[in-house]
Amino acid sequence: MTAYSSPSDDSHAGTPAMPGGRALVNRTRAIVVHASLVVVALAILAKAVKLQLVDSRFWANAAVEQQVRERSVTPPRGAILDASGNVLVESRELMQVTFSPNNIKPFRKRGAKRGSPPLSGRRVVRDGLKSLGVHDTIIRRVMDSTRKWVELPKLYAPREVERFAGVPGVTLKRLLKRTVSAPLGIAGILGTVRDENTPIGGIELELDAVLRGVDGRSARLRDGRGGELETPALAGLDARPGHTVSLTIIKSLQEIAERGLMNGVSETGASGGDVVIMDPRDGAVLALAGVRNRKPSFTVTPLAEAYEPGSVMKPFVVSRAMDLQRATPDEMINTEGGKFRIAGRDVVDEHKAPFMSLRNVMRWSSNIGAIKVAMRLSEREEYEALRDFGFGTYSGLPYPAESRGRLEAPKWHPQVQSSMAMGYGMMATPLQIAAAYVSIANGGELLQPALIREIRDPDGRVVFAHSRTVLRRVMEPGTAATMRVMLESVVDSGTAVAADLATYDVAGKSGTARRKAEGQKGYGRLLYNSTFAGMFPAQAPQYVLVVRLVDPQGKIFGGTVAGGVVNTILQDALATRDASFDRRALAAVAKPLPTKPAKPLSPKAMLAAARDTARFDSLRAPAPPPAPAVVAPSRVIVALPLRASSARDDAPAAGRSNALTDKRRAIAVTATDARGDSNRHEPRAVPSVYGLNVREAVRALQMSGFNVSIAYTGTARTRPAAGTMLRGGATVVLEASR
Repeated sequence: MTAYSSPSDDSHAGTPAMPGGRALVNRTRAIVVHASLVVVALAILAKAVKLQLVDSRFWANAAVEQQVRERSVTPPRGAILDASGNVLVESRELMQVTFSPNNIKPFRKRGAKRGSPPLSGRRVVRDGLKSLGVHDTIIRRVMDSTRKWVELPKLYAPREVERFAGVPGVTLKRLLKRTVSAPLGIAGILGTVRDENTPIGGIELELDAVLRGVDGRSARLRDGRGGELETPALAGLDARPGHTVSLTIIKSLQEIAERGLMNGVSETGASGGDVVIMDPRDGAVLALAGVRNRKPSFTVTPLAEAYEPGSVMKPFVVSRAMDLQRATPDEMINTEGGKFRIAGRDVVDEHKAPFMSLRNVMRWSSNIGAIKVAMRLSEREEYEALRDFGFGTYSGLPYPAESRGRLEAPKWHPQVQSSMAMGYGMMATPLQIAAAYVSIANGGELLQPALIREIRDPDGRVVFAHSRTVLRRVMEPGTAATMRVMLESVVDSGTAVAADLATYDVAGKSGTARRKAEGQKGYGRLLYNSTFAGMFPAQAPQYVLVVRLVDPQGKIFGGTVAGGVVNTILQDALATRDASFDRRALAAVAKPLPTKPAKPLSPKAMLAAARDTARFDSLRAPAPPPAPAVVAPSRVIVALPLRASSARDDAPAAGRSNALTDKRRAIAVTATDARGDSNRHEPRAVPSVYGLNVREAVRALQMSGFNVSIAYTGTARTRPAAGTMLRGGATVVLEASR
């Protein structure tokens, strides 16, 4: 029986129906389903549009991050050199080695032939650690497979650990480490750098912008296993190294200054001291050394620690009075017999006299004479004089912890003005004192102190070069020349004879000032700052030296204790080739060589000497033909014999004594001829140095136009004999017994 829908039901017209009158497809449901499909399709399309067009850059970057590994490449910091090009600080590439003992497995080296047996990773690691000298305890830790991680305590050069490359369980990490080969005394000047390339103090901090360099970038593809692959499609950016900085410090002179200061501190029992050496021709700082508690100080105390310097300040007030025509070098000053009362205070002189010329006021460091000259100036004029010489202001050197000292404005009590004339009531650093003495040494010009000689970029181009910078003129040239003569008398016959040299004239001024103990208002008992500020040589200075000793025991006077340190430093510098000396200029102002007069002989001794001479002349073999002259620029060794003892020098042997005197005179003549030589490279004969001590021999060879290097050996010998012809400027090595 067939069922039919009711003719009156139009809602399902044309729709197939099931038995019982129900429709096979629900129209509403079908519309909803189709609409849903359309919405889903549109959503997928919209999402595709968003991914492909709107968010394409975001997802491309995300893919790159997953597939490409980028690393920042730290550039090596620029090196720091001394004035002669010796490396003081440089960055070196070192490797940090870590092990995962549980992951050390057999492996095959890259490039190994197919089918070759794998290498034992544990054996390679063990043999490599033994070759590095690693302690057995650490090797056992690395071989313990129960451990997850072991790091070697030391860092190694890349070539030392290259055998570990490619071994499973071994990680090599590249590090840039700052290595220092500078003397300890300038460690504070150089500063330090942390592992994360963060500078701390000194040149490293002040010049970080040029030393740091520019970071680079490296990029590599990752494979499915996390390995890295190089590809030319990913171009990295090379790191650019930092600039190279050359200091004005001379390494060999710095070592001499440090050694001389340490010896001076040890010999005098001082607790510390400072040394500054400057070149008065251009203001370059050649050496800086500081010692505290008998150890090298990390802080650069010649720049960072100011003190009351004492009588070394007298030349500045006196020179201003001479410039203003308020004093003359030869005028007589009433020094009150060595005791004078001013503003309720007694002033006492160590060298007492009723009257002194102004020259002798400087020679004998008269406090009374200096005060009376200073009182001819107004308070403002005295203040301006000290300020013009650079006291109370920063020097401008690239050191962050420099002290400016102390110089108060002129609202003074009369006692303050007299105190400042003696170097009290104000404070200065050793560097400020040295910079002020530079103006006396060079004719009256205050120069800008310099610590940086030049800066070069990674391509070797000079981007900065030090040049002589005059800040101002602080005295007339004639006044400066007169003051140098006065200061020369201080050394040759005044309060600082300990600084005198037998071969050259030295000028300078001593100062012995009482020192205030820390935390106390008054001056401590037996606490002194002993200072000597000198110029070498006196006629045409090439060095300005300031030496300060803190609390010397026993002898306390600056001319004796600090002057002795200056003497030692100058002697060592003269025997060193790399000391920034103009040797020809030194030869022009050298003192005549000291000669020892022959002892007069008795008539009996004269007759015996004549008989011996005649007898030996009859037995003497004929003289050999002269050897041909040899011109060679190479090093020649001339051995220096032991100096004869005083007993032998005083022996009544006229022949030996007269021969020694004649030989010294011959050397003096040779040195005089060498000074007038128009061509310094012209061949000349090596002079004989027999019978001379080391200092006299060095001077004789330098005046003959040769460089000198001293070597101490166990024997005294000559190779070759004196008279060998050498080109001027060649190096002659003296071998002497200690």
